[in-house]
Amino acid sequence: MPRPREFDVEEALDCATTLFWARGYEATSVQDLVDALGINRASLYGTFGDKAQLFEAVLQRYGEQVNGALLEALGPPAAGAEAVRAWFKVLIERATQPRGPRGCLMLNTLTGCTTAPEPLLDRVVAGVRSTTDKLQEALVRDADLVGRENVRTLARFFAAEGHGLAVLARAGVRRQELEMAAEVALRVLPPPAKQHAPRPLL
Repeated sequence: MPRPREFDVEEALDCATTLFWARGYEATSVQDLVDALGINRASLYGTFGDKAQLFEAVLQRYGEQVNGALLEALGPPAAGAEAVRAWFKVLIERATQPRGPRGCLMLNTLTGCTTAPEPLLDRVVAGVRSTTDKLQEALVRDADLVGRENVRTLARFFAAEGHGLAVLARAGVRRQELEMAAEVALRVLPPPAKQHAPRPLL
């Protein structure tokens, strides 16, 4: 009979996610993972496979915990500027967490990794690009924006702004400064239509 695992797989995966997020794929060695997770190489390979397979599991974990929260901010019924503002808020909070790695795991990988297997890099690229689609979906839920021809361009603009904020967070820029930059970006959208009080009947 196989011996039972002597470690918590979920905790180990969270630890690996933090390590890859902080150091990047290339700078994280198998020995780094063994030391951080507190398990031997046999247990690591037997549970997660090689480094690339573990990183694939990490991407899945990150998508569920971090990207899931970001996409939730853009989901219905949120629309227009308020949806984008909520997305910026979650993004900045996750990118500037006080006890953990800063920035975005996806962007950190995309901008600083050349040795990860191509399928993994393709997955990262697809994840980054999908942000534009979600932003566009949120923007067109706003009746004042749905008919505009440049909604796709606006979505790309906000995606680029969000990605830039994550990179700045990685560089140590303070949360308050990032929030101020996000508010400036939101000024490209028209203010919400004023709600007029109903006219009296008499």
